[in-house]
Amino acid sequence: MIKSIFSYTPLILSGLVFCLVTNGCTSTATSEAPKSGANTTSTASSPTSAASTEAKSSKIDINTAPIAELDKLELPGTKPSLSERIQGGRPYKQIDDLVSKKVISPEEFKLIQNLVTTETKK
Repeated sequence: MIKSIFSYTPLILSGLVFCLVTNGCTSTATSEAPKSGANTTSTASSPTSAASTEAKSSKIDINTAPIAELDKLELPGTKPSLSERIQGGRPYKQIDDLVSKKVISPEEFKLIQNLVTTETKK
């Protein structure tokens, strides 16, 4: 009985790590309640601009991102590590430099081009 309880330890630990990682990747943005007398028209247009800003900021900046963030770009079977190759080829003027500097193949670039940027988040 005791042996069977301990046999679940790796499963429990991997589940906890998964929960911590996925919870850390979710957006926890809060919105303030509008003050009295606030213009409702400007409030209605605000979520649209916030969504577009969030979409831009969700891209990974290949010039400044730490290895842990670049690891989110890992593709199955890439050796050596894609994140280490990206970090080693810095700096980049544009995302196409990943291919021109031969850091990644054109096929790999097609898979990650919508996930990366060279613009620093503000």
